[in-house]
Amino acid sequence: MPVTSATGNHGFTLLELLVVLAIMVLLAGAWPFAAPRLFPAQQLRNEGQSLVGVLRSARMTARISGAPQTVEFMDAGDSYQVGAGVHKFASGIIARVREQGGSGQATHVIFYPDGSSSGGVVDIALPRHSMNIEVGKLTGRAELIE
Repeated sequence: MPVTSATGNHGFTLLELLVVLAIMVLLAGAWPFAAPRLFPAQQLRNEGQSLVGVLRSARMTARISGAPQTVEFMDAGDSYQVGAGVHKFASGIIARVREQGGSGQATHVIFYPDGSSSGGVVDIALPRHSMNIEVGKLTGRAELIE
């Protein structure tokens, strides 16, 4: 028999509301773990933006310290090194450096104290998505190209 109030309105029972609330809490708790697998393009974009930040930081460090700064990409393509720190990309992301305007491979980008750099293009990719980071030779400016 349906539950009704004294005024005759139909409504939800407390148990039904608690069950719905529990399901919502479980879904919200699982979201941070499922989101990267559901949105690989966003994961790639986040890694690209993070790498642009690292490149810009290396350029600024070179200008301030007066010493060249090198961002070296490991042969496997799954990590890069700045100074003494090695940084790994998220699972499945591969990065390769090539010369700007050409197809020659490089392993690093060097930033000089005058603001210039060795230049190049950093290709970062997942199996179905890719994007580029262009590093200007004269200006050392790092820019994400989607």
